[in-house]
Amino acid sequence: MLFYRALATGVMSVVAPITATVSAALPVLFGLAVGERPEPVALGGVVLALLAVLLVSRGSSDRKATRGYGPILASLAAGAGFGGFFVIIAQAPVDSGMWPLLGARLTSVTSIAVLALATGRALRPGSGTLRVIFAAGTLDMAANVLFVLAQQRGMLSLVAVLVSLYPASTLLLARHFLGERLNPVQVVGIGFTLAAVALIASG
Repeated sequence: MLFYRALATGVMSVVAPITATVSAALPVLFGLAVGERPEPVALGGVVLALLAVLLVSRGSSDRKATRGYGPILASLAAGAGFGGFFVIIAQAPVDSGMWPLLGARLTSVTSIAVLALATGRALRPGSGTLRVIFAAGTLDMAANVLFVLAQQRGMLSLVAVLVSLYPASTLLLARHFLGERLNPVQVVGIGFTLAAVALIASG
């Protein structure tokens, strides 16, 4: 909810990278703390990836981006939530299959229903939004399933970083669909993203 709030009140090309930076940093720190030791090349890719998400978050001139610290604080909190989710899901036994995701989804749906009842908000979707809701839900769940499969086969400190590189694609989509422009710093950040993926994969 914090992530969607940040997107609604801020700029996608700023909100997504800030959220991703925090969501990547927490699993990396946790993985290193519990004894994960990636190869030097892969660890270099992690550092480059964190630098990449910082670069792609720089330099937006959109007025909404400077409308107070609300979107930035919401992005930081959302990133902490995503990072915590990655860490907790990674603690599930490998033979648990997709049950952790089912539990997470049931909990989130229940929380939304309780919040809607408590605030008097309607849960009925707006006119013409069902296709968007279905598409977003499908992509979200597919991403979670792929994350679970990836972290069952690899180190959390590497998998979480790769997952958190999504701002590069978000920037390109925002440019195509929303007309948001990429500045030179953000273009360099996207280049760093590709290099980071290559380093982590080779390590």
